[in-house]
Amino acid sequence: MRRNLISALGGAVALVAAGQSLAQVPSPQVAPNQIFIGGATAVQRSFDLDITLRFCNYDGNVNDNDGNITPAVYTNRVLDVPGNGDGSAALPPLGVGSQVIVHCNFKPALGGNLAGAEVAVYKLNAGSGTGVAPVSNPDTAPAQDQRQMNASPENCSQVIPTSNPGPDNTFLSIDGQTRFRLFDCPDAPIVTQAPDGGVSDVEPKLFVGQLATGFGLDVPGLPDKPQNDFIDEGTLIVRSGPGIVFGVAATLPMYDQLIDGQQAAGLLPDCPANPTRAQRDSLACMPSIPAAMVQSVYSGEISSWAERSIYGQVLDTSGVNQGNKVNVCRRTAGSGTHAQFMVNFHKTNCINDAPSMLTFANNVPPFIPAANVYENAGSGGVDVCLNALATGAGFNGNFTDGLTAFPGAPTSGDGDSSVVPAGRTAFALGYNSLERNIGLQRAFRFLKIDGVAPTLENAYNGDYRDIYYLSYQNRVLAGTDTPDPRTGAIRTTPADASQVQVLREFFGIWNTPSPSAIDQVNRGLIFRPDVNDPSTFWQGGFLVPDRNAPQVFSGGPVGSDPRTPWSRQTPAGTADSCQELSIAN
Repeated sequence: MRRNLISALGGAVALVAAGQSLAQVPSPQVAPNQIFIGGATAVQRSFDLDITLRFCNYDGNVNDNDGNITPAVYTNRVLDVPGNGDGSAALPPLGVGSQVIVHCNFKPALGGNLAGAEVAVYKLNAGSGTGVAPVSNPDTAPAQDQRQMNASPENCSQVIPTSNPGPDNTFLSIDGQTRFRLFDCPDAPIVTQAPDGGVSDVEPKLFVGQLATGFGLDVPGLPDKPQNDFIDEGTLIVRSGPGIVFGVAATLPMYDQLIDGQQAAGLLPDCPANPTRAQRDSLACMPSIPAAMVQSVYSGEISSWAERSIYGQVLDTSGVNQGNKVNVCRRTAGSGTHAQFMVNFHKTNCINDAPSMLTFANNVPPFIPAANVYENAGSGGVDVCLNALATGAGFNGNFTDGLTAFPGAPTSGDGDSSVVPAGRTAFALGYNSLERNIGLQRAFRFLKIDGVAPTLENAYNGDYRDIYYLSYQNRVLAGTDTPDPRTGAIRTTPADASQVQVLREFFGIWNTPSPSAIDQVNRGLIFRPDVNDPSTFWQGGFLVPDRNAPQVFSGGPVGSDPRTPWSRQTPAGTADSCQELSIAN
């Protein structure tokens, strides 16, 4: 059943029905080159930006008959409409669901076999583990970890800007020049197709034991997946990528209660009296939580907010119907966001006898001293989980069958998250990358940790330490650098020599983004609590390790040098998330 996207997105866009006026739009299903990628949802908002801006050629002409395809982005769920529906406003950037495809001709300047090549790049956003084990050996990985969306203009609907549309109803990307078509595809078939490459928030070797895909119980409504530990079979080329800033978030009522208490105690001296919503969302008013509190909450040592004060302030939970019961939103095992959180706060897979994290149990009776825990396979699930607990809207876990959607909750998806009952409100914590909730539309906010805000600048300076470095991997024939593309439901015939070479050249570039390319993406990851007051702006995003990085961070909405002098590496230069931040090699 097709979703009513206009209703789901507050009337921000209109739709052109599938197949209408779109017959001339080329289909990614028949693109001569198809590249399949799985993995991290922490880069869910930035992946299509990176492909569109770094690889796609936009020549200023949306006539696809001129030999150059206008970039087209397909997704199974439009989470955030570009420009809030304004076709000529680049911000906020597009937010996509668990499946995304970017289809275009590549830039001539890329050279080699990539120059001008027509390519469809597919991405499954289902956790870092789906960018590791299924890439290394698709034959042993569950089909669930090899999902891709088989979309085309015929089984999708074009999203139409409600104001200032570009030619052929295109949207504007964050470079202020590139235009792209956007397609909403809630009914496009989800099929099995082995990934050619993957991206994970941390290096592959960490995805074993507690951090392996399938570890522990899965959320109700889904069969438990077999534990799929990463095994190095010598089939991956692995390269370290930029660092991404992560943070701990609180539901909005908890965030505001923390502000009120910490302001009254004089802990927020720059936060004005009676702050407005925009001022509350600025760095001056952002409250803090101790790292020890976060670790204790997620390991189950604290199940009631009344057990421990925060900087001497006892939380007043009278405004939520869960009272003092701790509620937490987390990711399932196999998630890179989960892995970095566990390494950062619990030292999992880094030390012996590291604390474990609470697993699923989201309907604990009030009289039992245990937290409510909601597990989610994707970053978007954590977003909606926190929003549901803040507002009482409920969350149906992205299930399409077997469970009734709660009012205001999404009504389609992959069925990969815990259910939040409608009407439940709570003080709750979650964790995610800082590219989440850029537009501040959802009812949660990120927190300072031990008094340090989770900003790109603080991570650059080494003051904020919850930054972990992406890992890019692609499969090759053992002992060679030759890509090993597999057939499946979309790539139905074996790749020929030319297609293999396109894969080789693509992965040689994709996994080494330049600082200038990272800067372009970072411009779309700026929080603007008061759009009329640049002094309230602050930035999350990515940093590139370089021991020759400038001494002073030059960030901001007009661009920055995203090089940082810090990294997590062994003395030999090998990526190692267990290492503390130290000077890059």
